[in-house]
Amino acid sequence: MSGVYEFVSLLLFCHLMPLLLAAACPPLLSCGDLGNISFPFTTTERPDCGFLPIRNCEDPLKFKMIQLQNNGEWFRVVLVAQLRNSSIITFQIRDKHLYDLLQNESCEAFRYNYTIPPFFHFAALRIQYHTSLFRCKRSLHVSPPTGMLNYTKCPDYDLYYKHIITADDVSRSSLAACTEVQLPIKDVPDAINPFTFVTADIIIRVDLTDECADCNYRHGGQCKLDSTETFCCVNGILQQKP
Repeated sequence: MSGVYEFVSLLLFCHLMPLLLAAACPPLLSCGDLGNISFPFTTTERPDCGFLPIRNCEDPLKFKMIQLQNNGEWFRVVLVAQLRNSSIITFQIRDKHLYDLLQNESCEAFRYNYTIPPFFHFAALRIQYHTSLFRCKRSLHVSPPTGMLNYTKCPDYDLYYKHIITADDVSRSSLAACTEVQLPIKDVPDAINPFTFVTADIIIRVDLTDECADCNYRHGGQCKLDSTETFCCVNGILQQKP
C-alpha cells in the first residue's frame, strides 16, 4: 500500500448514519457588517456549522446577536476577529445592562463579578481584559494602598482599583476585609474614572481544544459529538501520508 490513512472517514469515527448525510459547511458565511465569519462562528440558519451561532446575519437593519449559553441572554456582537486557519479567535460583545449602568454612573455596576460560561464541548472562553476591583465598607477605615486609585462617591462603600493586580500584589494585604469583584476593562483603560475604566464592550477569546483545532484547520471538518458524547470530526478531508 503506497499510503496510510492519517485521517479516517466519518463512518469509522462516529458510526452515525445521519451525520454521514450532513451537508458540508461552507468555509465562510456572510454576516452583515461583521463581514465573513467561519467556525466556531456560524449563523442561526446554519447551526450545524459552528457552536457560536450569530442571529440577524441576513438583516442589515438589526444588531447581530449571540448567546453564550443555551437559553441564555442575547448580546450584541460588535466585532469578530479571526485569521483564516488560525487558532487566534476573539470577538467583542456589548452587555446592554452593564453599558447602561456605566453610562448612568451607577455603582450597581460594581456590585457583582462578571463571568461568562468558561467551557463549550470544543473550546474554552475567557474574557481577554479584566481585573479585580475592591469594594470596601467605610466602617473598615481602609488605608488607601500605594499605587491604587479610589472612588468615594458610592453610597455605602469606597472602591479601590488599578489596571493590573496580581495574586501576590502587596496591595491585597490592606484590602483583605473588602469584597473583591472581577470586571471587564478596556485593553488600554482610563484608570481615573471607574465608569470608563470598566467597560461593557467585552473582548472574549476562544481557545479550541487540540482535537477540534486539528479537525477544523487541518482536515476541514466539523467538530461534533456522537450519540455517546464522544468527539468526532465530520466531513473532514481524508489525508494520506506519501
